[in-house]
Amino acid sequence: MSTSAPLQGQVAIVTGGASGIGRAVGELFAESGLAGLAVIDVAECDLPELDAEVVTGQFDVADADAVRGFISEVHDRFGRIDILVNNAGIAPVVPWSEVTEENWQRVLDVNLNGAFHCTRAAWDHMRDRQYGRIVNISSVGAFLGSVSAHPAYGVSKAGLIALTKSLAKEGAADGILVNAIAPGSIDTPMLESFGPEARVEYAEAALLKRQASPKELAESVVFLVSPASSYITGATLHVNGGALLV
Repeated sequence: MSTSAPLQGQVAIVTGGASGIGRAVGELFAESGLAGLAVIDVAECDLPELDAEVVTGQFDVADADAVRGFISEVHDRFGRIDILVNNAGIAPVVPWSEVTEENWQRVLDVNLNGAFHCTRAAWDHMRDRQYGRIVNISSVGAFLGSVSAHPAYGVSKAGLIALTKSLAKEGAADGILVNAIAPGSIDTPMLESFGPEARVEYAEAALLKRQASPKELAESVVFLVSPASSYITGATLHVNGGALLV
């Protein structure tokens, strides 16, 4: 397999792929030899023309029935599912004093349960072929707790790391590798929603004194789903410019 096309012939599903990190991941996957790309997002997806066949599903990953139906359609269309990137997430700015059961549950439903729904729907297809790569996009907030976002944000992202470890144990014997990435401050629409002061604060917190581009994060995702990471599972890769030294 060419090092310039490490994903040659593979099929990937990326959630939250209409913008930000998810969009950058989808575009870089296509440049890496991917044959089929399935994008899930609540927003309309207007990806540029890519060197891969693209299918899109516009729905909420919290909707388990919609997830199962779409992933089944993806498998029927391409005959395989090799990669799943659970990236969809929300980070509403809600202080503790305004937390309700409803807005707490909403964050968990999208950020954590959405990843569970997508993984459960794709798992058997990967197990049948004895091959799969799953990457869960967590956050530095899983380790520091929420800063600007809803308190449930950090909770949901910590849950993703625990889910990653459990799935890695389950999938190892069937050739399914499961890892997480914990981004720091990435230049995305989500960052913009926190306001200009937070943007400056987060950049200053990093040793590199800047935000990462979505493509820099996407490069890390490509690494974790490529042959270069064939002995890595259950791990969390920290991509934060030195904002969290662990």
